[in-house]
Amino acid sequence: MKTILKISAKVITVLMLAMFVSSKINAQPNPGPGNSGSPIGTTGDGPTVPFDGGMSLMLAVSGIGYAAKKMKKNK
Repeated sequence: MKTILKISAKVITVLMLAMFVSSKINAQPNPGPGNSGSPIGTTGDGPTVPFDGGMSLMLAVSGIGYAAKKMKKNK
């Protein structure tokens, strides 16, 4: 029972950290007004930029978890 609580506390901590860090990430600074010929679309502030929303961070975390699982299994 205690191990389940420790594991869930670690998982919750990692998820909260990932949400906090990904909310502070910006793709790039505002490029200024107008459209620079991009087919992506425009706003009043300039062209919009696609952004993955923190998925790269989630992929990194899942890769670390997968590696830890494999290392534990092979031990």
